[in-house]
Amino acid sequence: MRKLCILLIAATVASCFNSKKTFEATVSFEKIRVEKKGSGQNAVPFISDSIYSVSAAYYTPVDAPEYLKDSILRHTRFLFAAWFDVKAQLDLNVAVKKHFDEYSRQLAENRLPGQPFFVLDVSPEEIYQNEHIVSFAYNWMIYEGGSHPSHGKFCFVLDKNTGRKVSYSSLIEGHETEFLSIAEAEFKAQSGIKENEKIYDIYRFNDNKFHLTDNYAFTPSGLVFCYNPYDIAPYSFGLIELTLPYGKIKSLIKFP
Repeated sequence: MRKLCILLIAATVASCFNSKKTFEATVSFEKIRVEKKGSGQNAVPFISDSIYSVSAAYYTPVDAPEYLKDSILRHTRFLFAAWFDVKAQLDLNVAVKKHFDEYSRQLAENRLPGQPFFVLDVSPEEIYQNEHIVSFAYNWMIYEGGSHPSHGKFCFVLDKNTGRKVSYSSLIEGHETEFLSIAEAEFKAQSGIKENEKIYDIYRFNDNKFHLTDNYAFTPSGLVFCYNPYDIAPYSFGLIELTLPYGKIKSLIKFP
C-alpha cells in the first residue's frame, strides 16, 4: 500500500511538471498617469507652455499572474528607460521627480545647453488581448531642442502562458513566404505605390528586400506593423503603419 501511494504521488508531481500552463483569462489593467511641468521663460512653441514638461501614461496589470505581471512591467520599462532611471517596480512618479530635480539643478548652475528643453509625451493605445496574447502600443514624442521633435510608436506582444515576447516570425512559422507576399502587396496598396513603381525607389529596405518589423501590435482590425521615422524612410514621412487585416492572414497565424 505504501509503495502504491509513493507511485501515485510521483505520478501527480510528474503530471504537474509536464502539463502545459494554460492561462487564458482576461487581464485587468490600471492606467497610471504622471504629469510634471517646470516653468521657464522660453516655452516650446506648439508643443508645451514650459521648457520642461512630462505627460506620460502606462498600463500596469491588476490581476495577472506574477510571471506575466513582471514581464509586462519589464518590457514597459524598456520604453521609459530611454529617459528615466526606472526601477524594477516601474514607479514612474519617483523616476520623473528624480530627473526633474537633476534637470533643475543643472539649469540653475547654467550647465545645460543653449536650448535646455525637455518635453516628453507618452500615450498608450487601447490594450488588445485574446486567450493567447496581450498586446501593447505606446505613442511617444520627445523634444530636447533642434528643428523638430522625435516621435514614434513602441509595441510589444507577450505570450500569456509564458510572459515571453512574441515575435511575428514565431506566429507564421511554415507560412513565411505567403505571409510576406501578402504583407508586401498590402504595403504597396496602403502606400499608394503604383504598378510601375518600385517599392525600393521610395522606401529604404536592406538589400532591396521587403521586410516586416518586430515593432508590431495586435489591434481589433488586424496586425499593425510600425516603422518609426528613419526606419525605412526620411523623417518627413512620419510614422509608417502597415495594417494586415485578420481576414487575409488568419489562416497563416499559429499562436504559441
